[in-house]
Amino acid sequence: MALPRRRYVREGQEGIYHCFSRCVRRAFLYGFDVLTGRDFSHRKQWLVERLQFLSAIFAIDVCAYAIMENHYHTILRTRPDIAASWSPLEVATRWLTLFPRRHMLNETAAAVEEDIRLLATCPERIAVLRRRLASLSWFMARLNESVARAANKEDDVKGRFWEARFKCQALLDESAIAACMVYVDLNPIRAGQAACPEESNFSSIRERIRTWQKDTAAAASADQPILSASPTVSSSWLCPIQSDPERRGILPIATLDYFDLVDRSGRMIRSDKKGFIDPELAPLLLRIGANPNA
Repeated sequence: MALPRRRYVREGQEGIYHCFSRCVRRAFLYGFDVLTGRDFSHRKQWLVERLQFLSAIFAIDVCAYAIMENHYHTILRTRPDIAASWSPLEVATRWLTLFPRRHMLNETAAAVEEDIRLLATCPERIAVLRRRLASLSWFMARLNESVARAANKEDDVKGRFWEARFKCQALLDESAIAACMVYVDLNPIRAGQAACPEESNFSSIRERIRTWQKDTAAAASADQPILSASPTVSSSWLCPIQSDPERRGILPIATLDYFDLVDRSGRMIRSDKKGFIDPELAPLLLRIGANPNA
């Protein structure tokens, strides 16, 4: 018997969770529907952009994600400690950015700032909003609702887009976190939609690889020494793998170690999955220009 979600998703406590949602009737509402001949692949970008927007508003880290043709996976870490450090003015600003009042849409910047200052003077309301901005349920509701509304508007229909409320699993230790992150990042490969991690569109592993290459190229152009296995300040909106001077990481390993873990895991052939990384393919670290011996 499943436990009530409030038993393992505790308000005000840090936690790491694997969350996923599936389209109603498992229809291919994110990919190419062979029955209707319609291509919905552009909707995957909606979800990526919404994740990026919400991660900048909520005190919640996006640690991993993979968007498939009829469902998506994401790993989230709630950070009530960050929300507790925000001033009332910052809480009000974030909330009204997420939920602008109707009259604010046509107001001047000065009038909007006045609304923010007015909200910030209500300590009871700010306390409620501070908890919501670190809430897993509020984050997921804003994510799924936005995509559902956009898809229904595009199709000119009403009704459910997701088959049910999002599913959630608590990740209780570092081994579970690492295993689940690898599982999420390998989803496109296991489904036969990509041949290797750097080609896994709409996934966090591809985002991390591109960010690492971009940051490495920027450091090289600035004539800075590069230690491939050392932590760097990442320009990505995702939670870093290893802690850096700006943000706390999700795992006690270097970014390149995690890339290698994904690459090695993806080469394992599983009887229940049709996809895997070609054993003859060069190691991922060599393909992206890293030094595996660093």
